[in-house]
Amino acid sequence: MKWYNWILLPISLVFWIITTLRNLFFELGLFKKNKFNIPIIGIGNITVGGTGKTPHSQYISELLQHNFKIAVLSKGYGRKTKDFQYVNIDSNTKDVGDEPLQMKKNLPNQIVAVDHKRVEGINKILNEHNEVNCIVLDDAFQHRSVKIGLNILLCDYNNPIYNDWIMPVGLLRESRSEVNRADCMIISKCPENLSIGESLSIKKKLNFKKEIFYSKIIYDKIVSLKGNKTLEKASLKKVLLVTGIANFNPIIEYLESLNIEIKHLAYKDHFKYQKKDIDKIINNYQTGNNERIILTTEKDAQKMKEFEKLWNFPVYYLKVSVDFMWNKDKFEEKIMNYVKAHS
Repeated sequence: MKWYNWILLPISLVFWIITTLRNLFFELGLFKKNKFNIPIIGIGNITVGGTGKTPHSQYISELLQHNFKIAVLSKGYGRKTKDFQYVNIDSNTKDVGDEPLQMKKNLPNQIVAVDHKRVEGINKILNEHNEVNCIVLDDAFQHRSVKIGLNILLCDYNNPIYNDWIMPVGLLRESRSEVNRADCMIISKCPENLSIGESLSIKKKLNFKKEIFYSKIIYDKIVSLKGNKTLEKASLKKVLLVTGIANFNPIIEYLESLNIEIKHLAYKDHFKYQKKDIDKIINNYQTGNNERIILTTEKDAQKMKEFEKLWNFPVYYLKVSVDFMWNKDKFEEKIMNYVKAHS
């Protein structure tokens, strides 16, 4: 911890007391946990920032969709609305958020919805879609008003929670001891060369007695903003990279591994692009040193598609997914067995 963070320690202490008391009240039954007669899978984290919740939620949803009728429910972070909304392919990110819209486009035949109040959202889905027999809650670890049947906790390999502190000194939303509420844990964004020995060391430091799985990011393809046209990565020499995500370092490292020269415009996570921002991106592209394309993330692309001005430029997004380092079959079996047993 840096010396100047000591100034923030009293605030972190207050935050720790509040979150600890809240969790205690749920455990004692003073705060109500709503139970539903349907399998509910929660994917979340205890840190601020991206751990890959949405790609993992999509992975689980794609696994289940062939055997079950699922619904994905998210808060819809960053949207201007707060009420319940169904997400459609042509929804606006201002109404539903960027990640739920991304999810819907990747799961067009499944129900995707947003609601700040998860209990009300679940009730509405079940009342209006009695065919639904499984619900996936995206970013749900702190939503304790819902009794989650299978609670999956994500931890970023690059930001280990055993080296972190409660906000605002660090990035933890609650005490490290709360990881034990999870039914299993996924260490996300692992490097390709992660060894079994290092994974065992991580597990020991976490002091987590249940199953831990290890996943990695897969950079699939480069897709055009205005269609399904793809671009060969080998053809790229220079790009103007535009990101509005919590951690852009893995993308930078990946592009550099392909010997691609990068000019980077970095914005904060869930950044709400305005016309002036789009103009700045275009100006940087036009005055750049012959950048071949404007490259962004799949999440950012959902918002950029709403600016027709960009359609006249070669704007692409890097499509990503997740896969498991090992024990992939065991993880998928755990998911399937839980849903089958509670359907």
